[in-house]
Amino acid sequence: MSGTVREGTGSQRTLRQRLAAAFHGLGPYARPYRRQLAVAVMASAVVSLAQLAFPWLLKGTVDLALARHGHRTHWLTAVLPSVGSPVAWLGGAFVVLSLVLAVSEYWQRLAVSRFVVPTIDDARVGIFTRLISSSSPEDLARDPGDVLTRVVGDSARLRVGLRGLLTHLLQHGLFIVGVFVVLTVLDLRLGMVYLLGLLVALTIAGRGAVRTAAMARRARRRESKHAARNLAAAREPGVALVVKDPDRDRPVAAITQVKGLTACAVQGVLALTACAVLLLAVHFARSGQLQAGDVALVSAYLLMLNYPTTRVGRQITRLGPQITSAERLARLAEPPPPPVAPAAAEPAAPTAVLTVMPAAMLTAVPAAVLTAVPTAVLTGVPTGEQPQERPACLDARAPELAAQP
Repeated sequence: MSGTVREGTGSQRTLRQRLAAAFHGLGPYARPYRRQLAVAVMASAVVSLAQLAFPWLLKGTVDLALARHGHRTHWLTAVLPSVGSPVAWLGGAFVVLSLVLAVSEYWQRLAVSRFVVPTIDDARVGIFTRLISSSSPEDLARDPGDVLTRVVGDSARLRVGLRGLLTHLLQHGLFIVGVFVVLTVLDLRLGMVYLLGLLVALTIAGRGAVRTAAMARRARRRESKHAARNLAAAREPGVALVVKDPDRDRPVAAITQVKGLTACAVQGVLALTACAVLLLAVHFARSGQLQAGDVALVSAYLLMLNYPTTRVGRQITRLGPQITSAERLARLAEPPPPPVAPAAAEPAAPTAVLTVMPAAMLTAVPAAVLTAVPTAVLTGVPTGEQPQERPACLDARAPELAAQP
């Protein structure tokens, strides 16, 4: 794995690093189905555009009613054909948009399922195949209970949770962005107030996702230990198996509580934001900066935003446990790092204490060789220390050694 993904281990990893690790490990299994993901994105864009078009029909109806009292509606006369009743054209547009919305949402959900389910199934099969055929010491030393909970439990959670996560984030996320664009076009101040509230809500949802991810990691480790104990007990005759963990429901309830509190906080912030945007729109209409149809358009968007923003807030908090499951599964999908080759052993430095040559051999060694041999080799005394007794053969040949250049 690359260094950017490996940096930060254990609980020190940020949510962004965990998400990158999950993409890195499961990306090869999702690559064959990326066309289905592209279809899901395009279908989500069509769904969002259809949803954004509905309030304009309400604005057209209001402008038609005001046109009878002398108000000008240039955009309506430019869009609607001059043949037939404008109300009939608006009704027909409503029917067409409803059909487009239904068909696009069908293809979006179908494409998301065709992307998620084969990806997780291929990852499960690929991980099992790699672990069975692997001879790496790291794979052989893995806890069977941990492998079982990751491949079976985490993959099942991803199959269910990832479909809803992608569906809601794609569809409702694009709609929220589209509402921001429309409000900004109507009046920049409306768009900025809406954006400020949206950023606060997303920050709260992100904090909830980090917290639920940490809680999910602790719960998954507990499940792995429980499965490992049962597998070990199954190998020993006469040992009772604890099929159900009595503490299993506690983390689930705690995670659900955090999700609910986070969703309430997100919905509260967005409700205050909607009130602020609506009051500003009414104020701008009274001052002549906006028309009555524009106020109706803003009101319709704010009413439509209630469900998408609530769903997006909940899905962001669910993102934490999903990333935890994806990361745990991705760690098994990655092959272990290659073994590090042992460093080349450096030649050992000659020791100071060596076998002392007998004096009889020294008399037969040429003087040129004796001058190149350290004193420690000849005397058996470490360099830097003076021997107590100098061999007599060296004293006898001292004048000859001193005469050598």
